[in-house]
Amino acid sequence: MSARPDGRPARASRPTDATRRALMGAAIVVFAEHGYEAASVRDITGKAKVNQGAITYHFGGKSGLYLEVLRAVRESMSAQPLLSLATLDGFPPKEALHLFILQTLAPLAESARFKRSLRIFAWEQLKPTAIRQKLSREEPFPTVTLAQAVVRRFMPAADDRRIAIATAWLMGQTITFVRDAEWLAAPPFGLRFDRAGIQDLAERLTALSLGGLANL
Repeated sequence: MSARPDGRPARASRPTDATRRALMGAAIVVFAEHGYEAASVRDITGKAKVNQGAITYHFGGKSGLYLEVLRAVRESMSAQPLLSLATLDGFPPKEALHLFILQTLAPLAESARFKRSLRIFAWEQLKPTAIRQKLSREEPFPTVTLAQAVVRRFMPAADDRRIAIATAWLMGQTITFVRDAEWLAAPPFGLRFDRAGIQDLAERLTALSLGGLANL
C-alpha cells in the first residue's frame, strides 16, 4: 500500500463498500416485492450480481441484511429537514404541527424508491417480523418520537397514556394518506400527490388536527 505525503498509509479502494451498496439496493427491491419470509437470498444476490456468500460476509445473514434495510428505509422516510427534535421548540405549537404533517407527507412526492419503502412496511403489517419488532423496541422510529414531542406541546400536563393515545391518533391522520396513496389517487377520490397537492393536504390536515388536539 502506498503512503500519503504525511507518511500514513493511503486509503485503499473499497470494493466491499460497493458490494454492500449493491446488496442493499437489491434487497430493498426484493423485500418490497416478496416480504421478508418469501424473499430469497438467491434473488437478492442475483440482482446485486454478487455471490451468495456475500450476504453472510457483509451482514451476517438474511436477517442482518433485512435489519439494515429496515433502518435505511426508516431513515429515508424520516430524513426531512423541516422539523426535528432539536428545532421543535423554536416554533409555535401550531406551526410545529403543520411542519410535522408536511414533512410526514413529503415523501409522497418521491417515486419508485418511496413506493418500495411503503411496500416493505405493508408487508410488516401483514406478516410482522421479530426483526422489526426488536428494532422498534431498541431504536424507536424517529417520526413517532417527533410526533410525541409535537403532541406534548399541546398537552404539557398529560400523562404518558394520554400522550400515547394522542400520538397514535396524530400519526393516523397522515399514515392513511401515505399508506393508501395509490388507492386515494384513483377514483372516486382522485387526490393529487404532487407538491402542490401535498401542501394543500398538509394545510387541511393541520386544521383538522388542531381541532382534535385542542379537544384532547
